[in-house]
Amino acid sequence: MISSLPGAVRPRVLVVDDEPNMCRSLAILVSDEGRREVDTARSGEEALLKLGDATDVVLCDLSMPGIDGIEVLRRVRASRLDVQVILMTAYSTVQSAVDAMRLGAHEYLIKPFTNDEVCAAVDSALSLQRPSRFARQLRAGAADRLGEMVGSSESMRKLFRVVQKAAESDTTVLITGESGTGKELIARAIHAISKRRERAFVAVNCAALSEQLLESELFGHERGAFTGAHKTKIGRLEQADGGTILLDEVGDMSPALQTKLLRALEARSFERVGGLDTIHVDLRVIAATNQNLTRAIAEGRFREDLYYRLNVVEVTPPPLRERNGDLGLLCELFLVEKAAELGLPRKRLSPAAFEALSGYSFPGNVRELENLIERATVFAEGDEIVPGDLPLPSTTRAMPPPSLEALIGPATQDGWTRLVSVTKELERQLLVKALAAWGDRPNEEIARRLGTSRRVLELRLAEFGLKKTSR
Repeated sequence: MISSLPGAVRPRVLVVDDEPNMCRSLAILVSDEGRREVDTARSGEEALLKLGDATDVVLCDLSMPGIDGIEVLRRVRASRLDVQVILMTAYSTVQSAVDAMRLGAHEYLIKPFTNDEVCAAVDSALSLQRPSRFARQLRAGAADRLGEMVGSSESMRKLFRVVQKAAESDTTVLITGESGTGKELIARAIHAISKRRERAFVAVNCAALSEQLLESELFGHERGAFTGAHKTKIGRLEQADGGTILLDEVGDMSPALQTKLLRALEARSFERVGGLDTIHVDLRVIAATNQNLTRAIAEGRFREDLYYRLNVVEVTPPPLRERNGDLGLLCELFLVEKAAELGLPRKRLSPAAFEALSGYSFPGNVRELENLIERATVFAEGDEIVPGDLPLPSTTRAMPPPSLEALIGPATQDGWTRLVSVTKELERQLLVKALAAWGDRPNEEIARRLGTSRRVLELRLAEFGLKKTSR
């Protein structure tokens, strides 16, 4: 296991404004009564000098002599992709907002704003600043890593190679796989090492919004386009111009929106809701889903032409149960992160607790592990996490395998014959379930998931008279 690192660390915010009173007032406001470390700068030049490895958020005025807020944003994004930048201005125009969002600004505040608006923007920006500084140091020391993903297992090394290759071009990527396997981290890693890394990365959760709200979120809308549209809204596609957009949970998008999205992707242009002007964009598209899209196509829930538009390169992260050897490293990372986020002393896993985690199947994958560690960090007594602090379902804890005597009874010929029959039937049922889940995938991948070879898989399929779905 990795040696202990210090526990909690205060988030750091850099406030930049050439007006002394405003700069001072904002610093007091965002310090959150001393729970955040705040530094100030009176110019863009000073801000860039004070920007350090520990900076999490930059709250910057747009209009300043010399280096202005847009240039600060541009240079921050070029050197520190993990820093969130919030711009403030008293002279708002649609174009300035577009420029800021395209360059990757987290938020764009228009003066006069309320204290609550500033605090909400800073809170939102800090919520994205995971992992903590110490967790970043831990990741930097990992032997195998890519972006915020770490792993030394062969399955993760293979994933890293695929991601690096995909990032070399502007090709569209479809990320598939189970929930909680880090699909958004993969998308961010592709963007971070691509030629578009200095421009915005924009993520949209297609499952979190209704059809009307998602349409407005993607394409934007003009003032008065519908009830409640009090001002022009810049859509996510427009914000991502020059950069990358992640369409998360794209399989949950309605058929009508799928049609409009396909047209926008093919033409690289669209109109805002209620608008007439055509907006042209140059962006990279990454889509992600935990659904079987080929099955969704067969059921009429997903457009086949959109599927082929999105699935130029497919990337599938392995579930945690297939990442042999990565559990210990991930536990250490989350123990550090959660202590820092919650402001609590760092806990350590007892050998018994780690053994319990090792015997768990993690249907929720890495996200479930993260949540388990967070809960244990909160509720564990003392500085050690024991099995009782981990709310693992009792039915999924590690269980000793049954003995041969329990399966076949006395070691007789009838017993052995019964065992062979039972084993064959279990193998057949396993293959049926595997084909139902992964039948659209290549034989090599199905065999890998089952822990066997392609040749053995094909022999077993022929033996049982089973046929896989054609790809």
